[in-house]
Amino acid sequence: MLNPASDRDLAQRAHIALRVSMFEGALHAVMVGVAESYLGAFAVELGHPPRHLALLATLPLLAGACCQLLSPILCSWLGNRKRLAVAGALGQALSVGAFIAIAVWQSPSLSTLLAAKLGFWVSGGIMAPAWNAWMAGLTLHTERPRYFARRSALNHVALLLAFGGAGYALHQAGVRVLDCFVMLFAVAFVARLASAGALAMQADIVENGAAVSEARVLPRLRRAIVGGQFSVALYVAALAFGTQVAAPFFTPYMLRELSLDYKSFAALSALSILAKALTFPCCHQIAERIGLRSLLRWAGAGVAAIPIVWAVSSDFEALIFAHILGGAVWAAVEYASFQLLLDSAPADLTAEFFSLSSAVTGVGQVTGALFGGLLLGHAGMSYGQVFLLSAVFRALPLALLFFALRPEHFPVHLRVLYTRLLSVRPGAGAAQGPILAAAELPLTAMTSQRSMLAESELPRSLGNRTTDPPPAL
Repeated sequence: MLNPASDRDLAQRAHIALRVSMFEGALHAVMVGVAESYLGAFAVELGHPPRHLALLATLPLLAGACCQLLSPILCSWLGNRKRLAVAGALGQALSVGAFIAIAVWQSPSLSTLLAAKLGFWVSGGIMAPAWNAWMAGLTLHTERPRYFARRSALNHVALLLAFGGAGYALHQAGVRVLDCFVMLFAVAFVARLASAGALAMQADIVENGAAVSEARVLPRLRRAIVGGQFSVALYVAALAFGTQVAAPFFTPYMLRELSLDYKSFAALSALSILAKALTFPCCHQIAERIGLRSLLRWAGAGVAAIPIVWAVSSDFEALIFAHILGGAVWAAVEYASFQLLLDSAPADLTAEFFSLSSAVTGVGQVTGALFGGLLLGHAGMSYGQVFLLSAVFRALPLALLFFALRPEHFPVHLRVLYTRLLSVRPGAGAAQGPILAAAELPLTAMTSQRSMLAESELPRSLGNRTTDPPPAL
């Protein structure tokens, strides 16, 4: 039986860690806002052609998704989740340092910039599962909806301020844009380094004396492949293919073809970030009212409509509509796909299943981006034609999804979703990823989040799946 004094000490350490985590999340958001969000624009300023932009926008995402599968092994080697999370944050800081060097030397080399982006996304990928499990443990006896709502709001405020400030600085830089990128990347380097320090300050609470066990990755992956349902994952991958036919080229289209200044570019992207931040928390209530299937159908149609708006009009008002629409519908697509993927994952193998799904999605992203870059670079197609083709490829997976999934395949009970900020995508707002171990709890359509997750009921309602750390971590 645990000592009550020891329990109080663990609770106090977890409380302090969660307060520090709020600060750490804001620092990470600053790094995303001033650096990661503008890497596409940075590549455009360096003069990279469409096929280079396609690789730079997608290959690092694929590498980061695949490297998530190595997280259990690295956790075992390093001894705990905290060390891996800190190492990943430091790896991202070093990658931002490489961006500084590229900006200083104004290097047009594809291999140099690609290597730096690979380091950035691989570092983020390997730390993600460990941070997920760590955060789920820290919030076990906390009112999760309130905590994550406050953390998400603070992160989005920090992101919007950093993103808007960076856009204003680039606008004021005039012809010295690359010099401005040096300054922005320096700010991002300091922010990520400080966030790594904040991670190191937090306690890793492992209840009941549980220790990190030897990770057996391949057997768990085989079980995830055999036991998982991959129809939704294939839909997400097909949608990613259609999306990436056009998405990497929205930035050069705005900056090169439309000659938008950075103030307008940042304002448009900020609209999609804000629209997504406001829409995502409402998706649970919308899904309860109209059903997850209808939500996904209408959101998927909206995603297919976005590039049509880009193709038929270059008016600034049309771009405003496209960015607001993009943020809203992508929030709904991500919410619905997270719910369906959680329902498709085998019990106790959620992290492995999501990593496999992310890897499949990454393949779709790389293939779509290369196809779009090939069309722009060699087939002589215009941006508008590529955007229209992307709309077709975005619509097709939605039809395939409803052939593969009948209404009875959609989950009856919706889970509470908690997400973390990943990046900013042109026209789609802030990309988010689920905090998996904290999203295991089913939530019926008739029960509110607050009542199910009241602090007094957490140990009983969460059960063994979240009171014990994930076996792989």
